[in-house]
Amino acid sequence: MKKVRLLFSEGSVLSSVRQRWAWAGAVVAVLLLIASTGYAQCWGDQAKAQGYGNAALLASGQEVADHLGEAGVRILDARSPERYAAGHIPGAVNLPVAEVSRTINGVPGMLTPVREVEQALGARGVTRESRVVIYDDFGGDQATRLFWALDFMGHPRVSVLQGGFGLWQREGRPVARDPSQPLVTRYRAAPDSTRLADAAWVKARLDDPAAVLVDSRSPEEFDGEVPGREVSRPGHIPGAVNVDWVRNLTPTETRRFKAGAELARLYRRAGVTPDKEILVYCRTGVRASHTYFVLRLLGYPKVRLYDGSFVEWAADPGLPVAR
Repeated sequence: MKKVRLLFSEGSVLSSVRQRWAWAGAVVAVLLLIASTGYAQCWGDQAKAQGYGNAALLASGQEVADHLGEAGVRILDARSPERYAAGHIPGAVNLPVAEVSRTINGVPGMLTPVREVEQALGARGVTRESRVVIYDDFGGDQATRLFWALDFMGHPRVSVLQGGFGLWQREGRPVARDPSQPLVTRYRAAPDSTRLADAAWVKARLDDPAAVLVDSRSPEEFDGEVPGREVSRPGHIPGAVNVDWVRNLTPTETRRFKAGAELARLYRRAGVTPDKEILVYCRTGVRASHTYFVLRLLGYPKVRLYDGSFVEWAADPGLPVAR
């Protein structure tokens, strides 16, 4: 009997130890799951350290690499089909800006109607719940143009990749060449009218001290020395300030967005402050989308893009042009 009791006691101890290890393993698994879920929600962690007020709008290469293959993440390559085919981020789908642009009322490069944008996004497997990351070659005006389009569509989670595909390659990250084939979805937009302006909106605020017009073109275009393609009257919208969009980026390769403090100084010195309602424009709205993105990244709450921009404005003889 003593021997039986001893064996029973030893078995109880072993069983207890196994149960404790099983519970410990389960706890570790849960903690790892929680940690990974929490990490997945921390888009923009690296951008936050650079002083951007709305850091989640700028994704780092490491953040994208850590989320490759996740079902809820959709990566959009805004470059041409040829550049996409030559090499892209694994899992990325190609959505060239040209596919959601068209000439409307003689103005080139305008955003297509909402229904067509919805179809383009749905064909890339994007849903309202998707975390979207957009890139071009270096974080230029193609990626930000697509960013503005999604922002206007009311998409809640969208970022631009810092440094674009150029920095991705320089960091030695994986590159794919076979096209991705996502499942087609049905995208439903919720357009946000506060992200868009037309000529009438701009005209009504020419003398409004609570509004600032930002011209994102080169100084030569702003002054009227270089009219720009399809611009019928050279110059700029009266009262506008000029901040060339290229000043948002570092001057050397691989070009990337400047730090938050430096960008904030650049715009404050031009009189572009967060308390104002900001209107950005360029020749056709593409370069202005870069300024739009930067101001949103800095945390400016009221920013609109004039999609027709100066081509539309200068073509109307009833609207004033300054030089």
